[in-house]
Amino acid sequence: MMKKNKKIYLWGMLLVGVVLLAGTFLYVLSWSGALLRRNKVIEGKVQPIQYEGEHYVYNEDLINILCLGIDHDHALNQDVLPGERGQSDAIFLISLNSKTREMKILNIPRDLMMPVDIYDAEGNYFNTRTMQITLQYAYGIDEEDSCLKTAQDVSALLLNIPIHRYCAINFNAVPALNDAVGGVTVQMASEYVDAELAKLSPMFTPGNTVHLTGGHSFNYLHVRDIHTYASCEERAERQKQYIKGYIGALKETIKTDPKLLFELYSIMNENMTTDIGKMELPSFYFYIDKMDFEDLVVQIEGERTVGDHHEEFYADEEALERLTVDMFYTLADKG
Repeated sequence: MMKKNKKIYLWGMLLVGVVLLAGTFLYVLSWSGALLRRNKVIEGKVQPIQYEGEHYVYNEDLINILCLGIDHDHALNQDVLPGERGQSDAIFLISLNSKTREMKILNIPRDLMMPVDIYDAEGNYFNTRTMQITLQYAYGIDEEDSCLKTAQDVSALLLNIPIHRYCAINFNAVPALNDAVGGVTVQMASEYVDAELAKLSPMFTPGNTVHLTGGHSFNYLHVRDIHTYASCEERAERQKQYIKGYIGALKETIKTDPKLLFELYSIMNENMTTDIGKMELPSFYFYIDKMDFEDLVVQIEGERTVGDHHEEFYADEEALERLTVDMFYTLADKG
C-alpha cells in the first residue's frame, strides 16, 4: 500500500512539474510578446475612418514589423555617406495579430513611387522628391536611421499605421539562413526564370524542381535581368515562392531544434540591423505553427510604367485604401 501511495505521489509531483513548466513557458512567451508591443519605432497618427458606409478603427492587436533586404554586400553598419548606404531591394511588412496568432505579409514593390526625403553629406535634410521607395534607405545617417526613414515612408503609405519593429539584412546573410533550415525546395516556374538567372547554373532551368543550398539561394532571390521590363516583379514572385518553401522548412526544423530562432538571430550578426531583442524572440513561436502561406502574402495593386531612367510603380489609391482597411483595421464597436 505504501509503495502504491509513493507511486501516486511521484506521478502527482511529475504532473505538477509539467504543469508548472508549461505555465512558465506560456508566461515567457506572453511576456516576450508584451515586450514586442510595448514600444513603437513609428508611433503613427492613425485615425478612425469611414469606409464604404462603415466605421473602422485601427486594430490594436497587431504588431507590425518592417523587414528589408538590402542590396549591399558589406556590413550594414559600415560608415558611408547618405545616399550611398544601399537600397532596400526587398520590402515586406509583417503584421502579427497577437489575439488570433495569425500573420500577414505585405509585399511593397521596391519601385513604388512616393515622396522620398533626401539628405546631404552631413545628414541635413535637403528636399523631398517623388522617387522609388527603395531609395529612402540610402539616405540614412546610419543603418538604424535608414530603417527608421523607410519605416516612416511605409507608415505614411498605409494611413499612418504604427510600426513596432524593423529588421534589415543584406544578402550576405541569405545562404546561412537558408542552410540553417536544411535548404529550401522550389520549382523553376518558366515565367519567373529570367535570362540572367538561367545563365548562372543548369539548375535554373524552367520546369526544374530544385533544392536550394548555399549561394544558389542568394542567386534565386537576388539576380534579375535589369534590361527586361518588370523583372523586379518576376523576382518578387520568386521571393514569394521562396518564402513559402522557407516557412515549410522552418516549421519542420524547429520541431527538432527549438533553439532555431536564436541560432538564426546569431547567424545574421553584422549582416543584420534590428531593434528586435533576443528577449523578444520567444513570442514568435506563437505564430510559427499558424503560418499558412496561401493566405499569407498580400500584394499592392497598381500600374507599372517606364520612367526617364527606371521603371516606376504607381499604387491604385482605391485598392490601396481597401487593402489597408482589410489588413490593419477592424469594424468599430457599435455599442
